[in-house]
Amino acid sequence: MTRPTLTALALVAVLCLMNGCSSFDARWNAARTDSKVTRWDGHWKSDKHHKSDGSPMGGRLRCILEPTDARMSANFRANWLIFASDYTMMLDPVRPGPTKSRAAARAYHGTHELPAMFGGTYQYDAQIAADHFTARYTSSYDHGIFTLQRVRLSTDCFPPHARD
Repeated sequence: MTRPTLTALALVAVLCLMNGCSSFDARWNAARTDSKVTRWDGHWKSDKHHKSDGSPMGGRLRCILEPTDARMSANFRANWLIFASDYTMMLDPVRPGPTKSRAAARAYHGTHELPAMFGGTYQYDAQIAADHFTARYTSSYDHGIFTLQRVRLSTDCFPPHARD
């Protein structure tokens, strides 16, 4: 490829990333006042890929959860190094056995398709209880865990970069 073509492709990629950020952030801010929607903030960590110091690869992860019938729509923004990616998936409830408490964790399962070179089908097994949201993910490329906390208004007064 020629240098002008590479420059144009890089510019398009940067503009797409900027557009995705503003789109997710707009939904994130709008969800602040929607009583049906919950916002979650935390991190993802890979069990398979590690940095040179041996610590797991990972990054910041935010999620907007919205109930739709018996399912949950999960809109994620995942960060890794300088990159960010948005994706939405449906989390289906897993039929639990009898529980002793209404505060018991609720189990969900979901899938998300990526191109084969990025792992193909990602599968998620999630647990949501009170202010905690954890999920294990697996694919042919990677596997690991999400750990998120529900965002409350008292913790929402700081800009996102101040909480990283």
